[in-house]
Amino acid sequence: PHVAAAASDEVVVVGVPDGRLAAPALIAKDYEKAVRRLAPMWPEGANDPARLINLGNAYAGLGKMKVAREAYRSARFAPESTLVLANGEVASSRDVARRALGRLEASYAMR
Repeated sequence: PHVAAAASDEVVVVGVPDGRLAAPALIAKDYEKAVRRLAPMWPEGANDPARLINLGNAYAGLGKMKVAREAYRSARFAPESTLVLANGEVASSRDVARRALGRLEASYAMR
């Protein structure tokens, strides 16, 4: 249960039509598929906060909290952008990364 909260729709960044952000896999809780899609970096996506946030969500869903935290932290310091989330919210990438880190920390505290 604590892992699912870390990868909730509230912090999943909606993907582009070619599926590079793996949003459908994350929403379906197919975290392994999402990692396979997100872990290989395309050159223009190395510092893409949307990719990093979703990668963090996928790792959190797999229970790999250390690498999830690293992905979220990288997103916090990546160039800021406006993101559309799976729940329809529009938010700053830095705010989304901060919330995701907060959820991750809260899940550790609940153990």
